[in-house]
Amino acid sequence: MLEQIKNILLSHKGKRNPVTSTEIARKIGIIEDDTHAQTRALIFECAKKFKLPLAANNRGYYLIVDQQEYDDYMENLDSRSAGIEERKRIITKNYKGGKQ
Repeated sequence: MLEQIKNILLSHKGKRNPVTSTEIARKIGIIEDDTHAQTRALIFECAKKFKLPLAANNRGYYLIVDQQEYDDYMENLDSRSAGIEERKRIITKNYKGGKQ
């Protein structure tokens, strides 16, 4: 299955040519719910096993092809990570602030 996913991803290079988890699931014969959790896990396992420069956006998955795509994706991940950290700080403050 990972080999099939690798072959699918290899034909989706660059952020202008993404493939959705729905499309991947259909092509490899997985029937899933709306979260596509199993497919997403397999996609990342595939990237890890085959050392693929995998990126994702709201349009799907793609392989990074140049420095600009890499930089843009790293910036996106950093921004998302910072947002999660901020939410953690707010929730912690709100929770602990109410425990007096």
